[in-house]
Amino acid sequence: MAYRQLKKEPNLRGIAASAVANGEVTNRGTHYATFLQCLDSNGVPLTRTEILADLGDIVVRINGEQYVDATADLLLDLQKFYGDADNAGNVDGIVPIYWERPKLATFQERSIFALGSENMDSFTIDAKVDAVNVLSSIEVFSQVTPERRRIGQHVRISKFPQSFASTGVQEITTLPKEGDDVAYLAMHIQIPSGSDITEVTCKLGGNDIFDEVSDELNQVLLERSGRVPQSGYFHVSFDMSNDIAGMIPMAGVKDWRQQITWATQAPSNFNIFTERIFGLNVRK
Repeated sequence: MAYRQLKKEPNLRGIAASAVANGEVTNRGTHYATFLQCLDSNGVPLTRTEILADLGDIVVRINGEQYVDATADLLLDLQKFYGDADNAGNVDGIVPIYWERPKLATFQERSIFALGSENMDSFTIDAKVDAVNVLSSIEVFSQVTPERRRIGQHVRISKFPQSFASTGVQEITTLPKEGDDVAYLAMHIQIPSGSDITEVTCKLGGNDIFDEVSDELNQVLLERSGRVPQSGYFHVSFDMSNDIAGMIPMAGVKDWRQQITWATQAPSNFNIFTERIFGLNVRK
């Protein structure tokens, strides 16, 4: 059996205000999760509030390609989005990055998206340090199994900055389709303070696949599949069936657009974070 191990990696280097701390993860086995442990000068874990005050964007690159482009805030919120229903929310000091899909039913299904290292030449982490009010060190841990395999199918988290200067319907046509080996699992639309999203529509090839879904209806759908909506987001989750078929493939897609109805006040600048499968046609 491929048992899991928790391995200590080198700490991130270069922690200073307005700097980018960085480090490398050891090329070994198959990676199921990466954990950043944020500590103060006495080795005490930072609270969520302290983490968010000091830590900003986090970027993970494998073989030079971005696999994670997120904020510490989003990664903590994803832990709660997928984990709160199972009483597995945020824990002081820990910023988790999961490579497997936590809600799939079996180990065999969850393990499909873990990162093999057989064709992995580099695994780097960059963490933007906004301030050092409390933060003193960032320790890195890898959850791995000793099995050797290629990277294969995997999930990437990406950030796409947006802007909209009024209320009403915003149509977005710029989210990438990438290629035949890519599928969308979820989109997390950031809601700036003071704004509100009343409904979202997603169109695939001219067909409405997520049609004028209100915030209230979306909450029911999310909770039914074990998700916990987080304040400050409208979550569009395509994998609500909690099986490996729960995704929107981009193969052959020419038109992929989203319509967001904003109320209360204009959102101005905000982010859409996506979770997408890459390597669908890659043989492990």
